[in-house]
Amino acid sequence: MKSLAMNYLFYFLYFPYEQFKNFWKYIRGIPLITPSLGSITLDIDDIKIARRMLKNKWIWYNDKVVHKFEKKFALWNGSNYAFAFLGGRVALSASIYALQLQKGDEVIVPGYTCVVVPNAFHFEGIKTVYSDIELDTYGLDASLIEEKITRNTKAIVLHHLYGLVCRDYEKIIEIAKQNGLFIIEDCAQATGAEYRNIKVGNFGDVAIYSTEQSKVFTTIQGGIVTTNNVEIAKRLKEYYEHTGYPSRNYVKKLLYSIIINYYNYKDTNRWWRGSLIKLFYSRFRIVSTTQEEENGIKPQNYRLKMPAALALIGLNQLKKIDFYNNKRIEGSQRWNKWCMKNKINKPLIIPYSKPIFLRYPVLVSPDKKKDTSWAIKELGVNLGVWFIGNLHPVTRPILGCPNADKAIQQCVNFPCHIEE
Repeated sequence: MKSLAMNYLFYFLYFPYEQFKNFWKYIRGIPLITPSLGSITLDIDDIKIARRMLKNKWIWYNDKVVHKFEKKFALWNGSNYAFAFLGGRVALSASIYALQLQKGDEVIVPGYTCVVVPNAFHFEGIKTVYSDIELDTYGLDASLIEEKITRNTKAIVLHHLYGLVCRDYEKIIEIAKQNGLFIIEDCAQATGAEYRNIKVGNFGDVAIYSTEQSKVFTTIQGGIVTTNNVEIAKRLKEYYEHTGYPSRNYVKKLLYSIIINYYNYKDTNRWWRGSLIKLFYSRFRIVSTTQEEENGIKPQNYRLKMPAALALIGLNQLKKIDFYNNKRIEGSQRWNKWCMKNKINKPLIIPYSKPIFLRYPVLVSPDKKKDTSWAIKELGVNLGVWFIGNLHPVTRPILGCPNADKAIQQCVNFPCHIEE
């Protein structure tokens, strides 16, 4: 009770402080709100579902609702099978199980990724071998992969970052086939992007997607694994059936987080409502990547599947995903023009691909990445800084990936959902 009272006291004092800062911004002509980098697909209809779920706890663990979401996602994505978990990292863990990767095996991973990706392998005793990226789409550089392959190599993680389609997509898949390796497609940032009129994730053996709060569509936390292979699907189902659901208290936090995020990142009056909502609901806030995971420690509740309470949000989000992806594509045109004006290289759109621009990445000088205040002054936007390390958000370096190092020092990313 004491900590709760202190929490309320903090935000009771925090609210007037935030509004004083807003008043000072207004006087200096600084925008009170800027385009958000996350949770922009949340709308009032999602808030209504979250509030309804908070009153109807009996629905929270209804398997039928979850399976409906899985089927709808598979149909929309053009995949034969889909399984929904509580995070992309759990979807990756399920993929490791389904591909029968064993302790001592090696997997080639981009040296520019999120820390939860190598963690999923390390938790199973699998060695990650890091390979450098290219700086056109920030995907794996195919020309460097073969030198990383050994007799212990079993798979390649092929990722599509920022909503772009990986430059060397077909080359990497061909290398995998020639060497008898599995392809795990990491589509966490590119759900809905297409190559040759087929959505990414359908070219490899398995694919993982994320519905975390900063991704293409959101249930605050969540992940999906897909495959078109019957045998792999059987093993994914085995893994799925041996996972549990998150506790009621955690589901409650997730539902409140939907409300918190809407009023902090989407509401048109978020400059004051966001602070006010924190006053009432701040104790329910969650973090996507825990300190444990950053330190390479497996969280206690790692192997969990998506509850129906979130699957209902997911079903509603699926109705809007194409609309919001198209909004991002439209928003990217602003940054295309900015790049041309400032003689900065645009991210590459490879032939036959349709990116969805979760964010618009460009390389700027290192000092402009260290201090991004220039963007708010010149462009009226806050910049994203994915990635600040080889294994974001951890800053621990990985040797032998010079392009990744350059991206870490210079890559910033613009929001592509530009509000009217």
